[in-house]
Amino acid sequence: MDWNLVVGILVFVEGLIILRGLMELSHQIQDGLEELDGKLAGAIGSVVEKFGGGEGFEPVNPIQAAIAELLKNRVAERSNVIEVPTRRPDGRFSKND
Repeated sequence: MDWNLVVGILVFVEGLIILRGLMELSHQIQDGLEELDGKLAGAIGSVVEKFGGGEGFEPVNPIQAAIAELLKNRVAERSNVIEVPTRRPDGRFSKND
């Protein structure tokens, strides 16, 4: 009996078994993801029904909105100003005055 042939056949059968197991695992993962997607959709739907349409939320505080707008404008002013350092004749950067 040729043992190399027997080992080759066993390796081939083992490869088929592993491939079948991986396919089964892939199907189970796919089914689990579909189930999770359905549960998430139901949870999001119930949250939207419970809190949707602006009901149940506290209205915006006008003082906080004014402070936020002030900060936003302040940041926008500073982001438009870019200081570019100048170079001296020897190639080194000098301070802007």
